[in-house]
Amino acid sequence: MNVKLADIARVTGFSINTVSRALRGDSRISGQTSRLICSKAEEMGYIRNEVAGSMRSSRTNTIGVVSADSSNPFFAEVLLGIEDAARKMNYSILLINTEEQAENEYDAVKLLIGRQVDGLIIIPVFDDPKNLSMYESLGIPYIFAGRRVKGLEAHSILHGDEEGSSEVFSYLLETGHERIFYLAGPDRISNSVDRLEGMKRAFREKGRAFDADLVVETRGHIDDGYSEMNRALNKGLEFTAVACFNDLIAMGVLKSLYENGLCVPEDIEVFGYDNLNMAQYMQPRLSSVDVPKARLGQAAVEELMLHIEDGNRPYNTLEMKPRLVFRETTKR
Repeated sequence: MNVKLADIARVTGFSINTVSRALRGDSRISGQTSRLICSKAEEMGYIRNEVAGSMRSSRTNTIGVVSADSSNPFFAEVLLGIEDAARKMNYSILLINTEEQAENEYDAVKLLIGRQVDGLIIIPVFDDPKNLSMYESLGIPYIFAGRRVKGLEAHSILHGDEEGSSEVFSYLLETGHERIFYLAGPDRISNSVDRLEGMKRAFREKGRAFDADLVVETRGHIDDGYSEMNRALNKGLEFTAVACFNDLIAMGVLKSLYENGLCVPEDIEVFGYDNLNMAQYMQPRLSSVDVPKARLGQAAVEELMLHIEDGNRPYNTLEMKPRLVFRETTKR
């Protein structure tokens, strides 16, 4: 049964107007009356019509979240941060995954706007003209969490992808590795572009030349790490270290190396990226670049709320610092 204000009014003996104001938390209604009405409403199973409320206030207290890959635990940790911050601000979220597809991203944004969300947090693909045009014409605030879009970098909260990658390769070069196998991410996302540039920067700064045959693009999944490592070993490719676009790839790499009788880190050093919670429980425990995932989600909500409250607030790129975490897959 759909309980209406009139039903609560009839049972409590108050007018519909008084019931409505009490359920909205109107301070002009006495505490005793509010408690009585709210208690009876809960007992009857009343559910407030948030859409009607938003039509009166022009706010829905809802944030649309466009995430990238439902199979990647990285985004789950970011979403925990988003949900935690939103809840503290009395906001709800509507979540859609795009599976890294530009067309899905476009449809998701349009759908969420149709649901009248107050703002958007998006984990976007890198360079899609149709999506760029859409973002340039959006009429509500939006923040890119952990990624950037060409021309709209000011909307981004980033976490030092180029810097973190450069530090990984600098460490490996400084510790004597001349041939470093890099399993890169898909080129349609900015993290891949920036981490690849970080690799190039490290080689450049150390006065070394990297071998393009040692750089392989992947989709960023566990099975990519496993299959590409098997392929490299079967081809007889020579390397003494493996740097991975993310921890998922590194997991597949470690399985392949183990099955091929190679010891980590004695034979091959392995470095991941993202520092997923599971990285510390792997065997051996994975060295990785820490990305403050929950904090990224929280910061995205906090920054978005500032723009929701002030539509004229200028956007500025925010940067978080990466940090190398050394565990058992490296000699340090």
